[in-house]
Amino acid sequence: ENTHEYRPPPRTLDITINGAPIKLKYCFTCKIFRPPRASHCSMCDNCVENFDHHCPWVGNCVGRRNYRYFFLFVTSLTFLCLFIFGFSVTHIVLLNTLCFPLFNTLTLPTVLEILICFFSIWSVVGLSGFHSYLVGRSLTTNEDIKGTWSKKRN
Repeated sequence: ENTHEYRPPPRTLDITINGAPIKLKYCFTCKIFRPPRASHCSMCDNCVENFDHHCPWVGNCVGRRNYRYFFLFVTSLTFLCLFIFGFSVTHIVLLNTLCFPLFNTLTLPTVLEILICFFSIWSVVGLSGFHSYLVGRSLTTNEDIKGTWSKKRN
């Protein structure tokens, strides 16, 4: 007879760090008590500390170890879109002031480039602005959407 029954661990564990009570959640997939602000990513199938989101463009989770690189990537992409758009428009304006007719300077590739940059600017600047807001509030995208961390802080 087997007298040892399997008992799953408790769902939460209450600990105290520097006099502050902290509740750790148990991840049944990873079989660990997750640190505060960590979440399990179903795409990567592991727990990520300070989990922000799983980024399909980068192909991995954005969290504690790589958030600054993701933020720098989005910010530099914003400057690149603004740079390309600004200099494409400047190029057409300068060509038109040098007595070239407008229909010769507005080629299909130039128009497509300006249109793509114009619409990319709005999405990339919006993403950059949103992550600047998150950095200022010390939040992650996951916490902002769920409203979990800000409730605990207030």
